[in-house]
Amino acid sequence: MSLLTVEELSVEYVGLKPAAATRAVTGVSFTLEPGEIMALVGGSGCGKTSVALALTKLLPRHATRVAGRVLWQEQNVLEMSDDALRRIRGGTIAYVFQDPSASLNPVLTIGAQLLEAIEHHAGISGAAARQAAVEWLDRVGIASASERLGAYPHEFSGGMQQRVCLAMALAARPALLIADEPTSALDVTLQLQILRLLRDLQRTLHLTVLLISHDLTVVERLAHRVGVMAHGALVELGPAAQILGQPHHSATQELLRCRSMLRLPQG
Repeated sequence: MSLLTVEELSVEYVGLKPAAATRAVTGVSFTLEPGEIMALVGGSGCGKTSVALALTKLLPRHATRVAGRVLWQEQNVLEMSDDALRRIRGGTIAYVFQDPSASLNPVLTIGAQLLEAIEHHAGISGAAARQAAVEWLDRVGIASASERLGAYPHEFSGGMQQRVCLAMALAARPALLIADEPTSALDVTLQLQILRLLRDLQRTLHLTVLLISHDLTVVERLAHRVGVMAHGALVELGPAAQILGQPHHSATQELLRCRSMLRLPQG
């Protein structure tokens, strides 16, 4: 049985004039299977982040219209109550976003933020929660984890901040991790480190991952399946080797051409 099933998902941004709504996503359908990494790729504005946010109704309600079905454990997420959604978000479905500095509260210590996530989603507190926080920081590769609990986000590099965000997302042992451009704000060396960490954690924790990216090099390193989006539609979907090796749609071919151009030597 699929872990998540998306059927004919559509997203419109309403704005101030509902009659002039902008369609961002049109009729997107796919499944996520337990233990796989699936990537949604496409250029800026293709709708991939709108899909990711719509899966748990994170889009602003006053400015969007969402249609279709998102089935999680045989229930349509789009019809869930606010209380049910709060139990899912950050619990069984967790997110890691592009900019870790925007995801962390600058006036709270790393430990306070990680403890809040653990206490809220894992249901433990006190010394046990603190021990869990130390273990998660250690697991994502932060040295001297117990001492770093008292540090503030600005005392961490961008790569270390993203490791903290991973620890916060995974502390509740989610079944699904949605990673929206998790390395694009980092330099090349840090990107490789975070990608290796994400791959190792996915294997160790048996996670299902939905990776949102415009970077085919990242996708090539991680994904089992790839879905290509263009103009709000899912135009190609299949095994990563097939999509990246024998693309059929012009949007996929253009993404691959752009990657090849970026690899040309200088001079």
